[in-house]
Amino acid sequence: MIIKGYHIHGMKGARRSLKRQKKIFVELGLPGAEKFFNGTINIDTQPVEYTIGSFDYLFKNVEHKSFPRKRQEDFGFIIIEELIHNNISYKKWGYIYIPHKSPHFKNLHMFEIIGPPLKNFKEYDTFKLMINAGRLVKL
Repeated sequence: MIIKGYHIHGMKGARRSLKRQKKIFVELGLPGAEKFFNGTINIDTQPVEYTIGSFDYLFKNVEHKSFPRKRQEDFGFIIIEELIHNNISYKKWGYIYIPHKSPHFKNLHMFEIIGPPLKNFKEYDTFKLMINAGRLVKL
């Protein structure tokens, strides 16, 4: 399945959160988590909307510190089989990252992606994400 979208700025909270969370994801066994950049790239797919079909990885009731206190949260991940940006293909680059308590969780046209550092992108750049069928369902 191909997901097309463009980069939009987020709320600037992921950088702080991911610095702490990625250590937990490594401990939980999420492949590649040790290489994650401390931040996400927000991809808007408007006007197309999606709902979650299934996750490649789902970690439930994960305790983590979120300012100002600890909390439990579910985290879902969908493998990005291929990411294309600026005509460059990145195989198995990272994941669509779905923290269930994020304000974005119920947003059907915006996704956060997470992976190793990706250079030379700016607001409104286009992205193509290839994921396995059934992970997201087009509405």
